[in-house]
Amino acid sequence: MHCLSVALPWIAALLVGAAVGRVTATPLIRRLRATVDRLNQLVLHDSLSGLLNRSGLKDAYLRSAGHDRHLILVDLDAFKRANDQHGHPVGDQVLSAVGRRLAELAATHGGWAGRLGGDEFAVILPTVTGATATTVAVAATAAVAITDLPTGPLKVSGSAGLAFAPAGYPWTRALTNADIALYHGKHAGTPITYEPGMTYPRTPSTRRRARDDAHQ
Repeated sequence: MHCLSVALPWIAALLVGAAVGRVTATPLIRRLRATVDRLNQLVLHDSLSGLLNRSGLKDAYLRSAGHDRHLILVDLDAFKRANDQHGHPVGDQVLSAVGRRLAELAATHGGWAGRLGGDEFAVILPTVTGATATTVAVAATAAVAITDLPTGPLKVSGSAGLAFAPAGYPWTRALTNADIALYHGKHAGTPITYEPGMTYPRTPSTRRRARDDAHQ
């Protein structure tokens, strides 16, 4: 809402200018498009990593609803300890570096990467096989492993879980399933795949996520 409150006066001024002949149509359209693009960037992207944010991930998931998809969740192990030891600026560098690596990995397979919040990331892969999705999940855990930054040595690793989401499968259920897979994958030491119909128990984080998504 803050983004819209800032942008709407500019849009209104452009429209008034066009109405009285002070702004020609072509520059007006270009400026309106630039404003809309900027709004989309602010609303759908994470300001720190540049990746899609939670809303952007949901939008990408829904836009690919006609396809089978895999949703991979990745979170950083012991990130809080590294953040506390090295400071928040270094923690931000870690999150940005992880974001770049996951974005490259997702793009290679025609998908999208995003940051759900904190140290948790997601990758959406449309129209790939289960074997490919598992390979990407394993690669994601390797991609987020960071051993050093320009500021000095640092050890950060990651865990992943993935959920198969057939065409039309609800976003909230796919997210919950991937979260369950992440929880069990973290304990197993390798990515776990959750498919509809499996009976893994819900975890505290999935119950919290369900509440969060219900209020979006």
